[in-house]
Amino acid sequence: MSTQILDSSSLSSPERHVLPLCATLGGIAVTLQCSALRYSVSQHGITLLFTHGVTGHKEQYHPVIRRLLQLYATPKYDIREIWSIDFPNHGETATLNRVVLEEYKARGLREGFDGTCTTLDYAIYLDAFLSSPPLRAHSVVGMAHSGSCTVWVHALTKLTKTSPHAHPHALILLEPTLMFPSLSPSDPRSIHGAANVRGALAKRDKWSSRADARRWLVGNGKGVWTRWDKSVLDLFVEYAFEDVSSAEGSYTTPSLRKDEESPLYACLAHTIEPSQLVSVCARLNVDGKQGVHILWAEVEGFISKTARADILDAAGRRITTQRTIKGAGHLVPQEKPDELADALNEVLGVIVRTLKASL
Repeated sequence: MSTQILDSSSLSSPERHVLPLCATLGGIAVTLQCSALRYSVSQHGITLLFTHGVTGHKEQYHPVIRRLLQLYATPKYDIREIWSIDFPNHGETATLNRVVLEEYKARGLREGFDGTCTTLDYAIYLDAFLSSPPLRAHSVVGMAHSGSCTVWVHALTKLTKTSPHAHPHALILLEPTLMFPSLSPSDPRSIHGAANVRGALAKRDKWSSRADARRWLVGNGKGVWTRWDKSVLDLFVEYAFEDVSSAEGSYTTPSLRKDEESPLYACLAHTIEPSQLVSVCARLNVDGKQGVHILWAEVEGFISKTARADILDAAGRRITTQRTIKGAGHLVPQEKPDELADALNEVLGVIVRTLKASL
């Protein structure tokens, strides 16, 4: 796959890695490939791990990381490495796993189980990546956006008895779509989630080329993509789509198939027990760890003020720091990559300053 859109400067030029991970599909054990970007920064310090939301991909964070590394020229903290990964049915990784993904969907239909990726499957996959050799002995700080916040919570609460890795040193949640069993049907998370479940199945998913797809995304000037940073949109078209040749002909389509995308928006896919969030906050506030930090978008959409209060209450008011990114909607990495990098720079300064003070 082409890497020409990514920078070629020394710090902001990533290495591409592919790791086989022991994971699950629909709860059935399987080996899945994980395509990852690794930015090598120094010999010591924290290691950042970026995870994307539904329909995202690992390259979407490149503009954020590029800006963060520019700020790192006058560092308040030390960074050892930065990693960004695809989830198993997203981006380049989906193309590597295509045969397995299709096989398990077909098997699920025959044998009566859901063979598509669930958020718990993602959690097992993330846990396997955290336990992989490249991250051993690293002080990991997780950076999760939207739906991947649920994945981190599950990975840190449901799988800890069998996992060989240490907990991350800190966790940054960006616009977390965390939901709880008491969620009201009138909550914006319920309304938007249900609309996305239906919308994902109904939307167009075939174009003659990537250029054709890009024209469609921004064509009427009213879609969410018109608010995206241009470089992020370019990366989305390059890495979140694939070219397919089949009996139906040749066409361009999203790497995340819409029958796999739709169930990921369901409220149950992001419903956790409040005790899980409390547990994550408690575990990341002992033994020198640096807590859970939340970044909110200024523009209320998916996450309302009521939703924020709901999440903070569920956490037992144990969130270490909170910040709001001005001018941003829910899709912060896509709309405001520079502003996200600036906010991360501030949060990392707090995390590492506190870490050094505790040594």
